[in-house]
Amino acid sequence: MAESSLVNKLFTVNSLNKLVFEHDTRTFSQAIQEIGGAMVGQTNLDAIRHLYAYMSKKHRNEYFYKNALLNKILLGRHSMNTTSALRELPVAGNILDFLIINGVGQVYEIKTELDNLKRLRQQVSTYYQAFSFCNVVTDESHLAEVQKILDFPQVGIILLTKRNTLHVVRNSEMYNEGLKHETLFKLLRKPEFERVLLRCCGQLPQTSQGRYYRACLAQFKGLDILEAQGAVLRELKQRAAENKKYAEPFARVPVELMELVYFSGYRQADFAELEDFLVQQVGEA
Repeated sequence: MAESSLVNKLFTVNSLNKLVFEHDTRTFSQAIQEIGGAMVGQTNLDAIRHLYAYMSKKHRNEYFYKNALLNKILLGRHSMNTTSALRELPVAGNILDFLIINGVGQVYEIKTELDNLKRLRQQVSTYYQAFSFCNVVTDESHLAEVQKILDFPQVGIILLTKRNTLHVVRNSEMYNEGLKHETLFKLLRKPEFERVLLRCCGQLPQTSQGRYYRACLAQFKGLDILEAQGAVLRELKQRAAENKKYAEPFARVPVELMELVYFSGYRQADFAELEDFLVQQVGEA
């Protein structure tokens, strides 16, 4: 459906940046024309809210789910001062949809009504190699099948209801038996695993450049697995800490755009430019 394709394309970091900073309104204007109808005299914020409302009723895509998680869990239950989020994190050949770190790491694997469930069990098993708490967030149309596939009780199941609320069907429980040093280690960038080794071991391996990575991994494997996991979570949380610098202007971002802005690395001037764009009338240069 053309309208669905347009909202998929519009609600991305790249599209928002083009719209706000490059004044490239092609996708935005087309979406308004196809979905919004006549919006003469209304603001760009009005148009975005109208398009988002269409998405909430007709096409709840992955962005809609991620935005719900950010708004209702990270911002609704926790605080940007104490909690961080990461998205699309590579984990042992899979891409983890959403991770919230608040003392522990809570994985959220998203299965929208538009997705199939063929790889679900394998994906969750992989995430348990690095994280102790996993949840699947899904739609009513998938709920019974998700419950059947995830017949092990430690996996949390969350339903995005028709009213767009998050309903916990089953709470996640701690499960550490699947943790693997190598999977944890591979989540880290070089400066991150070097900090972990210096902090936990007091030194880095003295070896040739060609053997350095494997030597660092071997040293990391000497750590207790829960100590290793805690050190990795600390680094991942720090990776997302840039988002906390501008909590005050971020609080003024419309709910519909929170997830996009959170992961865009905005600076003070960027927030001001976004605000200027949102108050302009549709079609205003």
